[in-house]
Amino acid sequence: MLRRILAATMVGALALTAGCALSNPFAHKVEAVTYESVAQSELSQEEKVDTLVANMSDADKVGQLLMIGIHGKTLNDDAKFMLNEYRVGGIILFDRNMESKEQVKTLITDINKVSRNAGLTPLFIGIDQEGGAVARMDDQLIKVPPAEELGQGTASDAANLAKQVGTELKDLGFNINFAPDADLGLTYGRSYSTDPDRVVQFAHAIGDAYDASGLWYSYKHFPGIGKTDVDLHADTSIVPASKDTLLTEDTKVFVDLIQQSKPNTYMIMVSHAMYLQIDPDYPSSLSKKIITDWLRKDMGYKGVVVTDDMDMGALAKHYTFGDMAVQSIQAGSDILLVCHEYEHMQAAYNGLMKAVKDGTISKERLDASVKRILLMKLSYGI
Repeated sequence: MLRRILAATMVGALALTAGCALSNPFAHKVEAVTYESVAQSELSQEEKVDTLVANMSDADKVGQLLMIGIHGKTLNDDAKFMLNEYRVGGIILFDRNMESKEQVKTLITDINKVSRNAGLTPLFIGIDQEGGAVARMDDQLIKVPPAEELGQGTASDAANLAKQVGTELKDLGFNINFAPDADLGLTYGRSYSTDPDRVVQFAHAIGDAYDASGLWYSYKHFPGIGKTDVDLHADTSIVPASKDTLLTEDTKVFVDLIQQSKPNTYMIMVSHAMYLQIDPDYPSSLSKKIITDWLRKDMGYKGVVVTDDMDMGALAKHYTFGDMAVQSIQAGSDILLVCHEYEHMQAAYNGLMKAVKDGTISKERLDASVKRILLMKLSYGI
């Protein structure tokens, strides 16, 4: 867009100077397009996104598709290299990165400073803070009981607690929490209920509470992993249930949440489980039938799709990171979580770059994901 405007300006100036001596048409300075200048402009959100995407390199676009974990409690040289070289769109922190509130604040401040200096689009800074068995730095942050325990109370009480948690996380510098869990009947007390309507009630109330505290959130793990019989961190789990059964049970939760939730306040995380009656060949995070055809087309979801961690055994034992990254984007994912090993993150990025260069991932497909991501980022003004 900027190039077209600049070209038109040059042509007009040259025409004016054809018959008379005026000032040099190239003398006035054209300001560079930056995320900040576009975000603060009077363009509509869609126009802002289009302007940004038109002026992004392929390297920066591919970086937006990755959200990675880093190592250490300070921003060391390895982590700085990952930010500068791979232009990633987000960072997720774990207990390995966290020892105190002040340390976490400093780490996130340093991450944002390095990303700004590198000219990166503002980052998603995430945490997976469900409560119960999935809790970070639980000796210093607000304690959240297991979802099963919360589900025995009221959705209002759960939402009040979630708002406190969201405010605390926002104060530390996080802008997205990969919760609440919208699955039915998970082990370790991770589900609010086995009743889909009750899970919808709680997940929606908690999501709204995170939104009210200024935090994005994520419903997980589409299309529902309550029927899995193998820990997906270890290996593949096959769900034999029919699509009709899922739509009256596990997946019904996501259908209802999409209808009730405010756009661009949340992501949907897809699982790595296999659903044989829907796609006998690929796990859901690599399945176009599940992400594009079912979630996007049939269910009408227009927001950001994020994968569960691709370092989990359900994928990592069966695919290379370059191959799984490319296939997941082709299937309809927008953001790939690669949380643990730098070489895996690098392999995913390099695989995506190669696929973009040789046309395996088309410009239109790449831009579609980047636009969804940037629209979400712009919606909260980061």
